Amino acid sequence: MAAERSEAKSEESSSWRGWVPWVLIVLAAVIGLVASLNVWVKRQALDTNNWTNSSAQVLENEKVRSAVSVYLVNQLYANTDVSAELEQRLPPQLKGLAPPLAAGLQQILIRAADAFLARPRVQELWKNANRRAHKLFIAVLDGKKDVLRSTNGNVVLNLGPLIQQLAQQGGLAGKLAQKLPPDAGQLVIMKGDQLDTARKAIKVIRVLSYFLVFLVLALFAVAVYVARGRRRRVLMGVGVSVFLTGLIVLVVRRFAGNYLVDALTKNPVEKDSVSVVWAIETNLLRNVGINLLVYGSFVILAAWIAGPSRPATWVRRVSAPTIRGRPWILHALLALVLLIILLTGPTDGQRVYPLLILFAFAFAGAEVLRRETLREFPIATPQ
Repeated sequence: MAAERSEAKSEESSSWRGWVPWVLIVLAAVIGLVASLNVWVKRQALDTNNWTNSSAQVLENEKVRSAVSVYLVNQLYANTDVSAELEQRLPPQLKGLAPPLAAGLQQILIRAADAFLARPRVQELWKNANRRAHKLFIAVLDGKKDVLRSTNGNVVLNLGPLIQQLAQQGGLAGKLAQKLPPDAGQLVIMKGDQLDTARKAIKVIRVLSYFLVFLVLALFAVAVYVARGRRRRVLMGVGVSVFLTGLIVLVVRRFAGNYLVDALTKNPVEKDSVSVVWAIETNLLRNVGINLLVYGSFVILAAWIAGPSRPATWVRRVSAPTIRGRPWILHALLALVLLIILLTGPTDGQRVYPLLILFAFAFAGAEVLRRETLREFPIATPQ
């Protein structure tokens, strides 16, 4: 009876150890997808340096610069009477041509504004305007009061310095820019009634940023630990899940961008500039996806080397004498590979602690593989 009870307990234990690791892997993959999006939002939307640098890249693009040029010229036409200004400059017999000349002049001013925005000094003004707007945004989210008095409670991107530079250029465009009202060129990023919702969302994002990453790593580790006798297969499942998560991130970035562009505008010209902005602002999300593909491939390779296939067995047999006499070689090669991934890939080097844990798992796994290989291929005894 005791033997039967022991056998029953063994079968029960084996049963739950068979499905629990896979449940943990699926759960970790779902959380990993959420964590990837969370990391992107935190690093892109809440980091002033990343926001400013990406904004600078936006204006450096010709399509976006053209769209900004159209906006600036439209501000001139919306806030000043271009036709009246031309009429004052024309001789009496030609004053009737002022309206059609004003309409034709608009395209010339757009091209001039585009050339103006391409100047390094002007692009630096754009960069500084984005930096100030983002710092203001973060200050408001952090609960600092009375910082939005001058903007009626809204977070705005102030392009006034660009318009002032345009006014200093002289000519008709400069004259018109000098007549613009003080609030011209202020783009509302977020209205005051939206800030409370944003504060709550940002608190959640900040709290979850590191917690989710550590939770995913812990779930994967527990899944491998629990799967006694099936750890290589479960490790392969971990690698596949990480790889698929990275693939999903890249697919989401692609199709979400297409949906967003179609939702924002139907104008083919404007679609190009919006697509460029989306591509630049989601570059960090792309990096996260590529990271997951690289790490997933690395785990899959490790699980394959530990597997029963003939090529993998040959690799272990050939490497056994080397890692027996010089065990440091395996860890040195692993360190070199990890360093290459860190330096050449889009790895986010500022996320130090998750990377350290990931690398620690890699070295621990390499040591387990080394010991298993030595047990599998012991020293041949002379006949």
